[in-house]
Amino acid sequence: MKRIIIVAVLVLLLLPVFCQEYKIIDSKLNKTIKLREMAEKLGSYDVIFFGEYHDNKILHSLEIELLKLFYSNNKNLVISMEMFERDVQMMIDKYLNEDISEEEFLAESRPWPNYQSDYKPLLEFAKKNKLNVIAANIPRRYASMISKQGMNALDSLSQEEKKFIAKKHKVFNDEYKERFTQTMKNNMAHRKMPMSKQMNLDLIYAAQCIKDDTMAESILKYQRIPPRRKVIHYNGDFHSRGHLGTAQKIKLLEPMLKIAVIAPVMCEGEYNWDEEDLKEGDFLILLIDETDDNTMN
Repeated sequence: MKRIIIVAVLVLLLLPVFCQEYKIIDSKLNKTIKLREMAEKLGSYDVIFFGEYHDNKILHSLEIELLKLFYSNNKNLVISMEMFERDVQMMIDKYLNEDISEEEFLAESRPWPNYQSDYKPLLEFAKKNKLNVIAANIPRRYASMISKQGMNALDSLSQEEKKFIAKKHKVFNDEYKERFTQTMKNNMAHRKMPMSKQMNLDLIYAAQCIKDDTMAESILKYQRIPPRRKVIHYNGDFHSRGHLGTAQKIKLLEPMLKIAVIAPVMCEGEYNWDEEDLKEGDFLILLIDETDDNTMN
């Protein structure tokens, strides 16, 4: 009897691991597929955007699992990350080449607070398999300058500083801006921010756009090195949802590239999606929404 009880307890402990916590939708076929199927289908694309919610554990676990599956058939691969900024590229390279310790790397690379739990697995996989990792983003301090002072703030930077910022930057008045503005307004209302403390959304949007420009330029810089390699880029969902943001900027710079977007979709209570959701990405990851917080990622 004791053995039976122990086995039953073990089964209960393992249940969360095997329970399906997500569903993947192939938007072109409008049907569910397995993670391995998505990895195989992604092999026909040049640049893949994995849009994440930065605090979602299911998405983080899928990021590393997809990377492993994709790499098994696509050795000529580069990993790109919003989570690291251009001016720490040297530190990433040194760490991946084992020229510095992990302690030195963390001290000099400004990792995000959830690096150890969520992004370290990606870097360690790259290190093990000798893959390049792109520190794709603009240094936060420069984006902050733009959000407060506008694009003219960049005029005061030295040539050395400007090399960490995209050479070409465009601020479009399009669907991306509409989505950005509405999301920011929703966030401010959700936080009950008084009008006196509300920010200049045009300037914040310009900072958002230069992040997209810089990430797009960073990705293409590595993707264009012969032989052309496939790139998996990890970013907050808003930067690529609907093939907008960074995905749009890459398409403008390199129209012939095949770009795939993976977009998460929060479902209320049960897995469901509609025609509008199918436009958000080539592949959707359906998740059950357990919160009412719709902050932008």
